[in-house]
Amino acid sequence: MKKFIIAEICVLLALAGGFWLGRVTGGSTSYEDYYDNADKAWAAAKALDEPPIELDSPDTDRLRKVRAAYREVFDKYPDSLWADDAIYQLASRIPRTDEEAFALFRRLINNYPDSEWADDSMYAIAFASYKIAEELKQTGTLESVNSYYDRALALYNQLIALYPGSDLSDQAQFNTAMCYYGKDELNLALSTLDTLREPFRSSPLLYQILYVTGEIYLKKQEYENARVEFTNVVDSGDPDLAPLASFGIPQSYLAEGKYQEALEGYQKVIDLYSDTKAGQDAYFYMGWAYERLEKYDEAIAQLEKGIQLYPRNENAANAQVYIAQIAHRNKDITTAVDAFQKVADNAIYDYDTRRAAQYSIGKIYEDNGDTDLAIVAYEKLLKNFPEPHKKASHLSNNITENHIQSLRSTGL
Repeated sequence: MKKFIIAEICVLLALAGGFWLGRVTGGSTSYEDYYDNADKAWAAAKALDEPPIELDSPDTDRLRKVRAAYREVFDKYPDSLWADDAIYQLASRIPRTDEEAFALFRRLINNYPDSEWADDSMYAIAFASYKIAEELKQTGTLESVNSYYDRALALYNQLIALYPGSDLSDQAQFNTAMCYYGKDELNLALSTLDTLREPFRSSPLLYQILYVTGEIYLKKQEYENARVEFTNVVDSGDPDLAPLASFGIPQSYLAEGKYQEALEGYQKVIDLYSDTKAGQDAYFYMGWAYERLEKYDEAIAQLEKGIQLYPRNENAANAQVYIAQIAHRNKDITTAVDAFQKVADNAIYDYDTRRAAQYSIGKIYEDNGDTDLAIVAYEKLLKNFPEPHKKASHLSNNITENHIQSLRSTGL
């Protein structure tokens, strides 16, 4: 029975080459026991892999033995019934973006095109290529991003053409739109998703199609169209996508400058989905909406509430910085410094955010002519954050002992 190891939401993975006919064992030239020995090797590999070991298992010794056992099956018995299964099982125990995994998946596709794992393997390379592109975008390494999206697109289209009856064909069609979306070819992504609506009207993928369509409209600043799509997803009651779509509605109002409507939308997300990440995020975004309405006290109170309730939310650090910025703009130096210090002293926040906050404290004091306190803040910066900010142009990188000595001289 076919067992899918791949399991990801809304997207994509894998491929490889090489084939040789090996001897049976110990240099023997007899092939009388070839298939019996292949069956035994496969049974031994499956026994080692019971229960199936995961890629991230802490039992690295067992993982190493399982990998070796599967490799023995297809290296020694490439013409056996189990060779393609062994290649797939080994490739699935190697990191998805690893070139060795790509090579194994390609080998399976090229040498065993009729294998039940061929479509999975093609999907695997496509998915991995998509994920690499997404990661490169996050890190700002943009030179090769489109080449990975294009590789994924080519493989998805190949899978759709070669394996139209595959269980993965529908997901591959959806994922082609995700590749266009990743490349910022928004109109092409929209048209691709639009062609899938009718044939996928009874598919679990339908609400993914509607949700991503809403996201694209939001990015295109077509706010009313975005809200229509998000509302359709909310009405579906999909447990995964309805909270995200509900959050998308006030996001569209915030982007459009309709801040009161945004506040009402965020409150609805909190009321309906308080136990989801969307519900958590809504607390913080309500603070930002209040700030846009110039209701600064309400903004600070809302942001502080979000931080108190969800201190490990990814928005918490930025919310604390925002409190400091609001206070500073309103010339409340004490509150601003206190908020920045909470960021700088919080070990769960990332290094650059903390370093920047400590710099801001010194800068506030320096700009207000309080040289002694500025010196104390900058000395703490050099002591607690000895590594430079990763952004070379960040002003905190200009703070050196020479700068501190200059301040001392000014204060004399």
